[in-house]
Amino acid sequence: MLGVMNRLRVCVTGVATVLVLLAGAPSCTDQDVDRPPPAGAIVVADGGAQAPPADASPLPVSDGGCPPPRALLPSEVGPGYLPPATVTLVRPVDGDTAEFAFPQVGDRICRFLFVDTEESFGDQTTPFGVETKRRVETLFRAATSLVVVVREAAPGQPELDAFDRQLSLVFVDGELLQTRLVREGLSPYFTSFGCAEEPIHTTLLHAEAEANAADRGIWAAGHPKDYEAITRQWIGRPPTCRPNPFVAPYCP
Repeated sequence: MLGVMNRLRVCVTGVATVLVLLAGAPSCTDQDVDRPPPAGAIVVADGGAQAPPADASPLPVSDGGCPPPRALLPSEVGPGYLPPATVTLVRPVDGDTAEFAFPQVGDRICRFLFVDTEESFGDQTTPFGVETKRRVETLFRAATSLVVVVREAAPGQPELDAFDRQLSLVFVDGELLQTRLVREGLSPYFTSFGCAEEPIHTTLLHAEAEANAADRGIWAAGHPKDYEAITRQWIGRPPTCRPNPFVAPYCP
């Protein structure tokens, strides 16, 4: 019997893997619960991670009433931003903040524009916020290219928030990170300080519509935080630059 159980727990492809699943025995990844989610994982409401389907489309798509979000390039960022800078990761700070090494100017902490993830440290820490930070760190460390585009406060001068963080767009291997965070349900399209410029605004709105329709992350039933109250607080009353998804469709 011990020999059979050993064979059932072998983590290889083929028949042995099928036997693990059929027998309901624990898989060899049971001891990996403290590791960051794999690239492409979807963080779910209880703070765990759900692996994406093993096909060409990593996220299951539900009709949110809008077209799919566009893939944006750094070259599509409009005026009001500094030139794109290729950077290296120094350290992740939170799901929406990281420190990067910039050419010439050195290390700078960047706050990602138009997203607001749950906290991964401090009094407001949530399990979902911790998993979101791990997800972002996984993306950064797996990337071959990180490009940051910092918004300008004045020509040639970076815009800083109250904590002296540079307000930035981040591109991971050519993909706008903010789109991925919103599309995976790791953050709403955050507009407390105004909506993004086009084409970023429409892209993030469509990404949120898709995540909401698919019940991903923060939009999943039973998610611990009340995002209806949160979005009502920072979207405000009409007219606003974006719809409140709890009272109006994303794309009428």
